[in-house]
Amino acid sequence: MTQASLFPQFEGISPASSFKSLEEQAEAAECWETDPWAARAILEVEILTRDVLDPCCGTGILSEAARAAGYDVLACDLYDWGYAGADNVGVDFLQWKTRLEGGTVLMNPPFSLACQFVDHARELGARKIVCFQRQPWRESDTRRAWWEANPPARVWVCGNRATCWLFTVPPEERGSGTPKAHAWYVWERGHRGAELMGAIWKDGNA
Repeated sequence: MTQASLFPQFEGISPASSFKSLEEQAEAAECWETDPWAARAILEVEILTRDVLDPCCGTGILSEAARAAGYDVLACDLYDWGYAGADNVGVDFLQWKTRLEGGTVLMNPPFSLACQFVDHARELGARKIVCFQRQPWRESDTRRAWWEANPPARVWVCGNRATCWLFTVPPEERGSGTPKAHAWYVWERGHRGAELMGAIWKDGNA
């Protein structure tokens, strides 16, 4: 069975020239899909600015949730994952030069580059940054100095653990995953004060 038959969006999609397959590209790019319920739930507790940038839109889970909530979303990614709603493909956010004054960056960046993505969004003047990551991101001693220098305004722990799949895992293999601890980390320009923590739940977002 071909990838295209498993994933219709793969029809006509090829990996970048530096990769032999989409699987290899997905692993290298750390393309893990956000659990859809978590994408919907964060929008129930956080109000974004009108203009939203999703710089690593992947298959469009965050972009579609934000658009459904009424936001104007610019969806971009370094690679083509077959998402018809992507506005720009081949865009490396870490090389992005356009200022983001007054805007929100809503993202699930590669785990290994998450700090750089947040730093760059702040450098570009984003008013708000809403970032989805596994909780080990916050727990790491190697990033302790970074967190002390960049405390978020809020952290929303996924009370129901999220199940995130590598984009190229076939649908029939997605039934036995182990949910992991994830959270949304929120930065707001000008925030002063304690780092607050809350929880989001599936409830009506399942």
